[in-house]
Order: sequence, then C-alpha cells, then structure tokens
Amino acid sequence: MTIEPTAAGRIQKAFFRTFVLFLTVSAVLAIGSVLIGEFDEFEAKVLATTSIIAVCSVCALCCSLHVTRTGRLPAGATGMAVAVAAALLLISGMWLELHSEPYWKATAIACIFALAFSHSLALLAIRLESPHHRLQAAATVTIFALAGLASLMILGEIDNEGFFKLLAVLGILAALETLVIPILARLARTRPGRPALRLVPAEDGLYRDDQGRRYRVDPVTGPPGAG
Repeated sequence: MTIEPTAAGRIQKAFFRTFVLFLTVSAVLAIGSVLIGEFDEFEAKVLATTSIIAVCSVCALCCSLHVTRTGRLPAGATGMAVAVAAALLLISGMWLELHSEPYWKATAIACIFALAFSHSLALLAIRLESPHHRLQAAATVTIFALAGLASLMILGEIDNEGFFKLLAVLGILAALETLVIPILARLARTRPGRPALRLVPAEDGLYRDDQGRRYRVDPVTGPPGAG
C-alpha cells in the first residue's frame, strides 16, 4: 500500500506542529515553575505529559518522513501507531498512578519499539545509491534485534553478563550504522555526475519522482524488432 506525497506531507506537518506546540508548552510550564518557585506533583505530571507528547511527535515525525520519501504506508503507519500507544500507556500509567509490574513492562517494551521504528525508518528514508541499500537493511535488522533483546531482558528480568555484552555490541553496531548512512548520503550528493531522474509508477498511468512531481512517459520508438 502506498500513499500520495501530498497526504504524507500533511501528516508530517501535523506531527511537526504538534511537536513544536507541546515543546513550547513544556518550556512555558518549566519557566513558570522556576519563576513561581512551586513545583508540586500535579505540575510535574503536566510537564511530563507535554514532554511525552513532544517525544511521541518526534517519533511519529520520523515515521511520516519515511512515508513521504518512499510512499510506503504500512511501516510508517505501524511506527506511528506504536509511538502513540507508548505515549498513551505512559500518560495513563502516570496519571492513574498504576503500580502493576506487567503494565509497566508492557509500557517499557512499547517505548523501546517506538524508538526502534522511528530510528530505523528515519535511516531508511535517507536516499542512498543502490549498492548501499544493504547497509540500511542491516541497520534495520540491528536496531530491531537490539529492541527485541532489550524487551526479552525486561520480560525475563535477565541479569547475565554475556547478555549485556551482546546488547552493548548491538548498540555499538547500531550507532556505527547510524553515523555511516548519512555520511554515505552526503558523499553521494557531492560526487560529480549527471543527476538521475528516478520515477515510480503512480495512478492513472502516470509516474512521480522523489519530490512528488508527476510525469507522463511516452515511448519514443517502438519495441525492438518492430517494423
């Protein structure tokens, strides 16, 4: 399933505006607390809520960027849904003052996978040359392997040195891939050469490029061997 670039762009703008709004609200609340000199439990919860929503908006923004760049909806929509679910679990647990261990384990796992989706989809949204696409796939596998092992550690309450070493190795690999992918994209943009026009099929027999512009493509000559 794909989504039109204009619709994806509207989604991206909505999450960006939400992030700016709640980040501003958090800043205003923090400044007010400093000036007034009072910071009770209610104000702390309000500040935490706005901060959670701002972080959720950043995660969703990364997912919507992937949809905008690729036109592929399922992965981005899943990432947005996980980010929203994680935010709702955090906010509900905080305001209802829940003390259920399974609830907070589920919340922690939802947060881990919200970060994994946003991280991996942000990397997949970066445009690389074809030979480097495997690195993006490898980074996605590394990130989700790290998220899966971290979730397993939470569920099983694992306290094993070998397990922590494996987590550290995966974390280092994920950090390395996260640094290398943008560098490769930057090198590709600065490399001299003729610009390539990449078109993908759109509706009504038209094609669109990476910026969402649509084209009509007609053959100049007939198929090989045609008289």
